[in-house]
Amino acid sequence: MKRVLVFFALLSGAASTAAAKPLTETLLRCDSQFFNALYAEQAKFTHAAPLVKDNQGHAWFAPPKDNAGIVWFAQPVHLQQLTLSGYYTQQSDLDEFGKYFFWGWVIEESPQAVMAALPAAHWQSAGDDYITNAMIKRPGDSAWQVNNTAVSGIAPAKGSVEKLAMLSLTKGKTTLLCSLQGSVTEEILLPLRPDLTGGKK
Repeated sequence: MKRVLVFFALLSGAASTAAAKPLTETLLRCDSQFFNALYAEQAKFTHAAPLVKDNQGHAWFAPPKDNAGIVWFAQPVHLQQLTLSGYYTQQSDLDEFGKYFFWGWVIEESPQAVMAALPAAHWQSAGDDYITNAMIKRPGDSAWQVNNTAVSGIAPAKGSVEKLAMLSLTKGKTTLLCSLQGSVTEEILLPLRPDLTGGKK
């Protein structure tokens, strides 16, 4: 049951340091460095989609008006041998199974081409998906810990929060997404997702 609910949730729904790495690589960290890097490289998206910026050096895409979950780019953006055609953002609250947040790229190339373009990532097969940089915060943890037991499609234990980067093929499109899930509080969420500050969750 947990596996079905998590799958449904996915389908339904420092700036100078960041600038030194491509956007696709900073996304794999699943933290605010991605939004710093997007701010630094905003010129590449001038003809793609509107960006919102704050005074802390973060930028993010204005959410889709139809709540469809994907901001489709007016023109594709080419980064690191990859063709970005959109930005995916989705969130779900599954009550006792936790809260789920997904954000990242829609890419025209295959998952295998994405992995080839990001050779430094340690991809692990997880069913039909691939995951990397799996981290966990268990009750009482003050910092994120490496999660060697991460399994795609399984809800975190109650009181725990997991984050990881996920590479999938969905409806013919490759998605490179961050996933934050479990007992997610604002204290955990907002430092990772500056685009959700100010009550815009």
